[in-house]
Amino acid sequence: MLVISNVIYFWLFLIFVIPSILCSIFSLYYFLVDRTLCKALNNHVVIIILFLSLIFDITDVIWLLEYFRTGVSPISTYAFCLVWVYMDFALFATVMILVAWASIERHILIFHKNLVATRKKRLIFHYLPLAIFTVYPLVYYFVMFFILPCEVPLDYSQSRCGLAYCAFSSASNGVWNGIANNMVPIFVIVIFSIALIGRVWYTKYRVGQRFQWKNYRKLTIQLLSITSIFFVFVFPAMLLYTAYSAGLSSNFAADYYIVSLFLTNFGAFLVPVVCTISSSELRTKFLDIIRICCRQRLPVAPQTLPLSRLRGDRTVRTTQPVQ
Repeated sequence: MLVISNVIYFWLFLIFVIPSILCSIFSLYYFLVDRTLCKALNNHVVIIILFLSLIFDITDVIWLLEYFRTGVSPISTYAFCLVWVYMDFALFATVMILVAWASIERHILIFHKNLVATRKKRLIFHYLPLAIFTVYPLVYYFVMFFILPCEVPLDYSQSRCGLAYCAFSSASNGVWNGIANNMVPIFVIVIFSIALIGRVWYTKYRVGQRFQWKNYRKLTIQLLSITSIFFVFVFPAMLLYTAYSAGLSSNFAADYYIVSLFLTNFGAFLVPVVCTISSSELRTKFLDIIRICCRQRLPVAPQTLPLSRLRGDRTVRTTQPVQ
């Protein structure tokens, strides 16, 4: 069985979580300050995803870093362990479900704009699904970890004190959590993202100039950039999880499954980075900041300027260095 030491985990997580946090703060700031970006319907789900990703990084990941460093839970109490495992499951699942909804909503915003043309329609087809898919996993995992009984003993030498097994202590909870909160969202992401590529390509070449590709290119690129992360880093683990649930022997690709579960963390790390890079507005602001910083750090070389002074009846030319 493949074993990765905590030291490697620590440095890999640290290297990726720093840019993840910085990009989350940067993107959230400009999304919320710029009224045009804030009002755009396609950015609402991205703003929530960025906010949840930031909370995930500064709680679950920071606590994991401390666990990797010391080998024990950062705080050895039952209450802290419950909060830790709740943050891990609830935030990651919420982000994945919201990305799945974004995959569906892009079809509405590009091909069915009449569904969000009025305030009432926006409430039904935009704000209501956004609220449901945000609140549902947060409430579901709160009930699972804080209300339902769990007989799993605490083990402070394990990540999240070993309470992650509470999600599978009940057969019905394990099946629902695996199917509804993990397998369905990732398959929705993959299917609707591929469908979006096909629909955009077909409509662009069938309709021609009447299809305003330039107006929808940002929506398509932004979504596909985010969903590609889940396709690369999360889909393999969920595919094997589905196969195991269907009866495939757990010995099949066991080492790869462990690695794929480890890689799902990097999917969470990269979402804020990709959100920043894939948005042309944010990318422009980011490059402007880099240019300003580079300009301010340019060294100023000393220059020698000639000076003229009167000495008696003669003019004497001297030189003086100027910074």
